[in-house]
Amino acid sequence: MKKLMFAFAALLGSVAFVSADAISNSILQQTPAAQQDEKVKIKPEELPEAVKKALEMQDYRGWLIEAAYKDTAKETFEVHLKNGAETKIVKFNKDGKKVE
Repeated sequence: MKKLMFAFAALLGSVAFVSADAISNSILQQTPAAQQDEKVKIKPEELPEAVKKALEMQDYRGWLIEAAYKDTAKETFEVHLKNGAETKIVKFNKDGKKVE
């Protein structure tokens, strides 16, 4: 009788595990595209001219572009800047205006 109860408990546990896995996969597939990361790494020279001009302003003098990304969903550009040991991330729209 104990063996039968143990086998039943093991079967029930495996069914629960498979069901939980199926539910979590279903939830992941239903995640809206807007919440998924849509940043694409680009070369600094691929930044729009307006963003390049904004980076030439006084606020960014002495800072070097370490990496640049384009957010295809929001049409924004994220620029990672470095000045010695300091780093900062600045986001711009396609017109070179800083966005939060």
